[in-house]
Amino acid sequence: MGFAKGFNQVEAAAEKAVRQIVEEHGYSLWDVVFVKEGAAWYLRILIDKPEGISIDDCESIDGLINAEIDKQPFIDKIDYLEVGSAGLERPIRRVDQLHASVGKRIRLKTYKLCEGLTEKDVRCVLKSFDGERVVVSGEFGEICEVGLLLSEISAMNYDDFDDFDEIITEV
Repeated sequence: MGFAKGFNQVEAAAEKAVRQIVEEHGYSLWDVVFVKEGAAWYLRILIDKPEGISIDDCESIDGLINAEIDKQPFIDKIDYLEVGSAGLERPIRRVDQLHASVGKRIRLKTYKLCEGLTEKDVRCVLKSFDGERVVVSGEFGEICEVGLLLSEISAMNYDDFDDFDEIITEV
């Protein structure tokens, strides 16, 4: 996966086209994802708000977003448009999302076993991000805090597991 420093061309154009619509309706734009699944190309507009996103929230702006995307020159590249919630276990796939995620419980996967970690797949808290490195805290054997380069991380998601509180309170 790795971390994207920005959007690809379709994602960037879609982000520019829909951001105002999303924000005018009281939501924040978490991500715009343009991805091929099987033979089809999907454009996903992922929104958020502090109390969470409902189906009604998505439906309330779906038509407006759809109408705006229909006007875009890249419309012929899209097979399916989806407006949805970023989700409780949302992926953190962009550098700018890391800043918004400091203090959040995350599930982090690395390409290889990194110094200070006991596994390649850990549950922890994102303590800080300085532009190149993340610092996470958790139960990693004798070590409670580990710094990792972004290039060492293969995936990162918010972690909404019920038993996670027990792990963090012991650290």
